[in-house]
Amino acid sequence: MAVGLLAVLCLAAGTVIGDRFIPFRGTGVSADCGGILSAVDMGFIEQSTFTGRRVNSTEFTESGVGEAYRLDCTIDGDGTTQLDARVRLTTADAEAWEADLKERDRLPGETKPLSVTAPSGQKAAALSGDSSAALYIPCKLDGGVTAHLSVSVESPGASDGNTDSQRLTVAAIASRLANHSGLDAGCLKPLTAVDQSPSFDS
Repeated sequence: MAVGLLAVLCLAAGTVIGDRFIPFRGTGVSADCGGILSAVDMGFIEQSTFTGRRVNSTEFTESGVGEAYRLDCTIDGDGTTQLDARVRLTTADAEAWEADLKERDRLPGETKPLSVTAPSGQKAAALSGDSSAALYIPCKLDGGVTAHLSVSVESPGASDGNTDSQRLTVAAIASRLANHSGLDAGCLKPLTAVDQSPSFDS
């Protein structure tokens, strides 16, 4: 009987600990977002109780190639969008790209430049906004077409305030999406690999 009771207590403890400390177990977040985001990324979106989650719905779509490429990842919870990520290919120049993002309020608040590298002097940009980040990464397509991968991530429900650490976490999520999308979008090798742990540009 003692062994049976011990087994029950261990199972109960494991359930509570697992529900609390393994981000979003059983919610389908990893599957819905293509397994792109890490447990650290997902842990950025707070849990509300031992058994509950803020996340109550996720949507993930990825389709097309080249200029038709689309990736959308949305995570909702507590009546608020916790994460809204989009990846597209654009042939606009960097200035038009940034202006479009700001016009659509994808980079709200104060904008800070992030450090990003691109091979052989190609134009690249990375920006951090309030609870948001955006990347503009070179992507050479078949036929010699020069385009850029445009990645924008917002986390209005997951972020609380506007600290540098929160900004860099959102930027890291954008980096992971960029690195995932390069081949899927049809960018030819060599690909520009984005730092998985971005920093602010000095």
